[in-house]
Amino acid sequence: MEHHLAVASVPIQPWGQIYDSQTALKRGTIFQDLDMPFYAADDGGAAGCCLGVSGGSDPQQQERERLMLDISQVCFTVDDLRLYLDTHPQDVQALGMLKDHLAQRRQLLAEFAQRFYPLTMDCMAECGQREPGACYCWQEGPMPWEGACV
Repeated sequence: MEHHLAVASVPIQPWGQIYDSQTALKRGTIFQDLDMPFYAADDGGAAGCCLGVSGGSDPQQQERERLMLDISQVCFTVDDLRLYLDTHPQDVQALGMLKDHLAQRRQLLAEFAQRFYPLTMDCMAECGQREPGACYCWQEGPMPWEGACV
């Protein structure tokens, strides 16, 4: 029995129009040209999306959720840019956008750590007004499966 190999052809993705971070997270891509909903009538899921600030009437909880949403949005953009740059490492515009969003990510993570608790190991030095020995404070944040910021 003779086997033939298939030849795949994958077009190189061009740089195109970019969504803002909030829209990108809702649509599942930063690239407008790649936004192809599964169903023709799909509006991208924005209406049924549960992303947003609820927090009830507790202002501190609302602020934590707002910051978490901002962090999620910028991290999503960073991840999508990294995937693009894996195949387009010389794209100066994408590299500049990545650097800007990485700086924004660092700032948001530091702000969250100073005000609430660290989200990553990189945030351990940003524990606000705590004593130096009290900065290893993971126990102050929720476990990932708890689904809340409190």
